[in-house]
Parts: sequence; structure tokens; C-alpha cells
Amino acid sequence: MPTTAERKKIQKPQPYRFTIKDLQKMYEIGLFKPEEKIELINGELVMMAPIGFRHMKTVDKLNKILSSVLSDSNYIVSVQNPIKKNEKDLLYPDIAIYPEEIYKKDDIPKIKDAVLIVEVSDTTLEYDKEKKLPIYAKGNAKEVWIVNLKENFLEVYTQPSGKIFKNLKIYKKDEKVKIFDKEINLSEIF
Repeated sequence: MPTTAERKKIQKPQPYRFTIKDLQKMYEIGLFKPEEKIELINGELVMMAPIGFRHMKTVDKLNKILSSVLSDSNYIVSVQNPIKKNEKDLLYPDIAIYPEEIYKKDDIPKIKDAVLIVEVSDTTLEYDKEKKLPIYAKGNAKEVWIVNLKENFLEVYTQPSGKIFKNLKIYKKDEKVKIFDKEINLSEIF
């Protein structure tokens, strides 16, 4: 919160930027219900829309497939839990995969800690690509998948540079994608 002296220096109206701590306090006092997913984008509050049945079904399928692929590894599949870039950017990807040791930290995982971040996108496709993808790039995400339910293909983004990814590969629903040296048949997802 700016001090009185800092407020006097402001010459024109400025948006107030919230932090993760501010958002946590809002939940604690009951301003938001626990089931309401609120993302922070550059400190601005964004209420997430409820997910539809196809979105839910796709997340569940991916969770099952990825959990199976990783069953003998030291990785965790995290479903619809928070991830942060900094104190003003808090997102809820549909899936994130982390090394197990991430949970030894007493804080929300950072984007750069994830091995893979997955967004299942139907009605949120534009938001996921225009708002969230640049934050993932700036947070040095290793790999981001956008499961594009509108077009029925998988977009795989790698090599973050600033607010973009240098590499994009598109897989059709009848193709296979490789993760952790195992192949996933995308027809199982779409």
C-alpha cells in the first residue's frame, strides 16, 4: 500500500496492483469463496470462468495419462493449483508437473520450477494465449502445452525469450507427443 507521501507524488490516476498476500487476505476474510479461482495478472484480479464438461474431461484424461507416465519417477502432477512468476502474477494452470522436492519449499511453486505446464483451452483460448502464455515465457517455463479444444490440436511451446517462446510445434489429434521418453497418443486426449 503506498504511503501518504507516495500518493501525493502520483500525478495521474494509477491502478492499484495487488500482491499474492493481498489476495490471500481477501480469501481469509471471505471476500472470495475458496472454490473461486482468482488469478493475478500484473497485480490485477481476474476471476476465472467455471470450466465446462469437455474441459473437465480433458484435464482428467491428461492427469491419468501423465500420472501413469510418471508413476516410477520423482515427479508430481499438480492439477489446477497455483503457480507464480512473482508476487503480482499468480496463475492456475490446468496441470503442472514438478520435481517432488518442490514441495519441500514452504511457498507457492514458481513457473521456472515446473517441468511442464498445461492449459486446456476452449472458451479461454484467447486469454490463455494472450495473457497467460507471455507470463509463462517471462517466468522461464521450460515447456507449455496448450490443448486447443476448438481446433483439436496440441500446441507445444518451448525456449522462452522475454514474453514469447521461440519454438512452437503443433500436433494434430492423430499424432503422438513425447514426454519423459514415452509417447502419448493424442487421440486419447481429444
